[in-house]
Amino acid sequence: MSHHLYDGEDHTSKYRLHRPSYPKELFEHITDYYFHGKRNNEKIPLSLDIGCGSGQATVDLSPFCERIIGIDVSTDQLAHAISKDNVEYRCNTGEDLSFLQSNSIDLITAATALHWLDVETFLEEAKRVLKPHTGVLAIWTYTFGTLDNPIADSIYHEFHHGLLFPYWNAKQRLIDDYYESLVPIFPYKSTLRQYTIECQIETTIEHFLGFIETTSACQTFRKQNGEQAYQDMLFTLRHKLIQCYSKTELRNDNHATINFDLIKLTLSRPIRLYLMQKNEI
Repeated sequence: MSHHLYDGEDHTSKYRLHRPSYPKELFEHITDYYFHGKRNNEKIPLSLDIGCGSGQATVDLSPFCERIIGIDVSTDQLAHAISKDNVEYRCNTGEDLSFLQSNSIDLITAATALHWLDVETFLEEAKRVLKPHTGVLAIWTYTFGTLDNPIADSIYHEFHHGLLFPYWNAKQRLIDDYYESLVPIFPYKSTLRQYTIECQIETTIEHFLGFIETTSACQTFRKQNGEQAYQDMLFTLRHKLIQCYSKTELRNDNHATINFDLIKLTLSRPIRLYLMQKNEI
């Protein structure tokens, strides 16, 4: 997990502000699986969240756990992490969990983070630290999704798959197929369960653009082409999206007067969840 694409004060503050949280349904699938559908206000004793960033998934999971350790390689991300009484953050890679004893963790989660890891090394460490017969590994991801306006959706996909194509890390292909290509190396095949959770996010254009800015390809574009080119790129995308969603004819002289928070859009973005339970000593 040596990829530092989410560092820097400006980027990490945007990451915490604009990265969406995950639906409650996802965590209910995890807890129902862990407790075999028989949860009676019980909590998972000790969980480990891999690649936690600023703690979105960690905090969403915290009500279901007694204690959670969130780890990430970015000290900047951890500096912006959301505080909770039962959450501990630690700067650490997902491939080296030597700070944990074998057979000690009840649940390991990796929320849209698996592709940044050396997957096979991480899985071996996960197998070592999970508790025998009860420990659960939960992995999930999402991809770009679809906007509710067909023209805006075409612009959105051309932006990602056209303009930003040279700037995506090669690991992006693992997300594009929702980690399907990694399933053959997942452990505990007899316990593997898959869920697709339909997720619709209603947001504003400005918040949506903030999310886009947190993507790794945007940050690579910024580093390679400079700040002015980066801001020009975002200005053009904003202009096109507003034209799709606003009835006001948009000109350069009235661009700054439009309240972007009043212009809503809906992003449909399925989440693929994989659950597996350690079935060996």
